Amino acid sequence: MNSSVAHHQAVGQAANKPRGMIGGSIAFVLELFIWLAVALFFNILVELIGIFFQYWEVSGAAHSAQMIQTELNWLNRDFSGVFGNPAQTSVEFARSFYQSIFVWLGYDTRAALKESPRFSMYAEYIEAAANMIYLFAMRLVVIVFSFPIFFVFGSIGLIDGLSQRDLRRFGGDRESSYFWNRVVRFIKPMFILPFVIYLASPMSIHPSLAMLPFALCFGFTIWLSSLKFKKYL
Repeated sequence: MNSSVAHHQAVGQAANKPRGMIGGSIAFVLELFIWLAVALFFNILVELIGIFFQYWEVSGAAHSAQMIQTELNWLNRDFSGVFGNPAQTSVEFARSFYQSIFVWLGYDTRAALKESPRFSMYAEYIEAAANMIYLFAMRLVVIVFSFPIFFVFGSIGLIDGLSQRDLRRFGGDRESSYFWNRVVRFIKPMFILPFVIYLASPMSIHPSLAMLPFALCFGFTIWLSSLKFKKYL
């Protein structure tokens, strides 16, 4: 009787595992979209506040337009030889992203708002917000092209960490799950945080400066977690 109950419990747990993985994946995607929305909102908000208080060196929507041109020049200059042509891809995606938000059935709502007498006094703010959405889409493409960097550093950290773990175990060192449980919590933030900071930045940041330090931190976190990995937690 007890064996039958245990068998049914084991079957139930096995059936719930796929659902748990699916639920975890859906939760991660939803969390990612929330962070992207927060980054976009913060990006636009800071830009508009800077215009209102005349904080930027150039007035009005010229600051956001200047950021677009600066980051596009970086892509053309420093990443022209990269497979997939990030500069062209980012521009094409940004245009499609812009049209999906502002152009409905061939009608450009941004242009209509700027020409409307009711919203004409906010024309610079509307233009700046549209520019930041355009820049946000460009940066999304840069992030996609940055995934291999995280993969490379993560793979190096994983391989070296597991090798060091085997040497540590062969040396008779004791294992503890306490440290591993603390370190592994930083893997996810180290992967998401750089993208949020880069997307939300109200200033132009070179993609290499935005991604490379966090990729190194991500690889180090993977290395440390695999180094301290304990088989039986």
